[in-house]
Amino acid sequence: MTAQTPIYDPALPSLADLRQRIEARHDLPLLRRRDMASAIRTLASWFSLPEENVPASAKYIREKLARVHAITASVSPRRIQNVRSLVLAAMRETGMSTKLAPYAAPFNAEWQRLWDLLEGDTYAKTELSRFMRFCSVQRIAPASVTDAVSLEFLAAIDAESLLANPKTRHQSMCRVWNKMADRHAASGWPQVQLTVPRYDQRLYRIGTEHVSVAVIADIAAYLAHLRGTDVFSGLPKPFRPKSVAAVEGHLWRYLSALHHTGVDLKDAPSLDALITPDLVKKGMRWFLARNSDKTSKHIGEIAWALRCYAVKYRAPTPETTTFFTDVMPKLRVHSTGLSPKNVTAMAQFDEPAAAERFLLLPQRLWDTALAKQKTVERSTARKEAQLLIQSAVAIEILQFAPVRIENLNHLRLDQHLVWQGKRIRLVIPAAEVKNSQSLDFLLPEPTSARVQRYITDWRCLFLPKSNPYLFPGREGKAKDQSALRNQIKKALWTEAAIRLTPHQFRHGAAKILLDARPGFYEVVRKLLGHKSMVTTYSHYAGAETQAAVDLYADVITDHRRSGVARGLAQNAKQAPKPTVSEARVKCGTQGASRGAPHALGTDLFLEPLSLMGKGGRAKR
Repeated sequence: MTAQTPIYDPALPSLADLRQRIEARHDLPLLRRRDMASAIRTLASWFSLPEENVPASAKYIREKLARVHAITASVSPRRIQNVRSLVLAAMRETGMSTKLAPYAAPFNAEWQRLWDLLEGDTYAKTELSRFMRFCSVQRIAPASVTDAVSLEFLAAIDAESLLANPKTRHQSMCRVWNKMADRHAASGWPQVQLTVPRYDQRLYRIGTEHVSVAVIADIAAYLAHLRGTDVFSGLPKPFRPKSVAAVEGHLWRYLSALHHTGVDLKDAPSLDALITPDLVKKGMRWFLARNSDKTSKHIGEIAWALRCYAVKYRAPTPETTTFFTDVMPKLRVHSTGLSPKNVTAMAQFDEPAAAERFLLLPQRLWDTALAKQKTVERSTARKEAQLLIQSAVAIEILQFAPVRIENLNHLRLDQHLVWQGKRIRLVIPAAEVKNSQSLDFLLPEPTSARVQRYITDWRCLFLPKSNPYLFPGREGKAKDQSALRNQIKKALWTEAAIRLTPHQFRHGAAKILLDARPGFYEVVRKLLGHKSMVTTYSHYAGAETQAAVDLYADVITDHRRSGVARGLAQNAKQAPKPTVSEARVKCGTQGASRGAPHALGTDLFLEPLSLMGKGGRAKR
């Protein structure tokens, strides 16, 4: 949902060029040419672009296809797979794709022998199939496989395939190849170990071994001060654990930047000696260079953490105070309201059908899970069903109680769920909430019944029932938070064609409520647990913008209809009355002229708005 839109390069052949080349290939069967041409037209229609504006580039198409869903395209998932396959086939037939072999293309003898060793190992076959066919087509023998060949394969799948994550698939291929080399060594598998790449060029944080003991001690003392460990010397209002962790992270990121610019941190006498105007400039320039010489919210937060240490925690010199006073407005990003990513997430609910899919998703997930449980006996399917039920419960709770993911993940049966008759009350104390505002939600009776059914029949199918968490994990702990987050995101996209994170449920709740009840900001504030109305209004003041635009469009349309109606009435008054003979001629030719444009002297722009009826008649 939030990925950058791929840019069209006019230097590349377009889908229109690709279709024309396919239609000119009379050596191909007629039905095959028609299928590929139809797939090309369909692909462009899914992108809502003319064929001439879509480059015949697998990389471009892959990024655009990530936003296409069978539900929103009103087709079956199978149709999307067929279109992908046919477009790739067209690119191969026209020479735009030359390195990757078609799916299920035959291997040569050497590669077929290795393929036969994988019999019964579905995962290994899935991960190695493309690589083995690539090598077979390129006439690379198994014994000649090297890291260079592996990188050629990565370049090929990146340029010529529609795989969602080429780098991830390449990593998996390397791991499985190495595993098979060990497993089938006695059967003649080439004893070549491929390097599993790490795509982490953006990682830069250093370890404690690069920093002096004195600097580490200063950081520990400062964090203790923020925590309010000492009642007499700590802050009047201690930082929350997450805030302390954020400050610690910012300090270490700054030290890492200094390390990468060549500053020796092992001999630094103190942290104070490293937070001087000159060194801060050096560190911040390193961050800016990584971000195209532009500041960002993240860079501003690092600078603010340094400023708080140097100015508030220590006794700063006038030079230091002046420096931070001057530089902070340039580095900190001050933004009000929601980020573009969250605005995009909310915009999905401008479409009533999307809001309906979203609200009905929990029941859909329940139905899908129960169908899998009834029809498939294998344990893997049962686990899949359990995860669907778990996702349904999490999503339904978030719909009625839009809490933060950390609070959702740590809901306990013995602490946060209180039964009142046939309804569950979720009670989260202020100490566990980010802004120290207690949360209290009384769930509807049907929702409470589904949560109870989940607790009784599904919650601990694969884990001890002694685990107290609503979403249990291993060793008596709550489920991994990132795992639950990704589980919810996957269910939303796969089953409802909606891209939403658990935190964005809060924005979605505000959007749905304000669309139904414009101006109800106090209700939104209470629902989301905001301390101040300022926060609520700054975030969601534009939530009804689309409703306002729609209202304005209705006003304009009504005015145009009124204008057309007056024009028709005026023309009718001014038109001379036909004679008897003219009337007879008109009646005889009425059928022939019925499809002709109606000459009213009105702007043809009104036609697309359905202001005129069929046959040029005004709607009544």
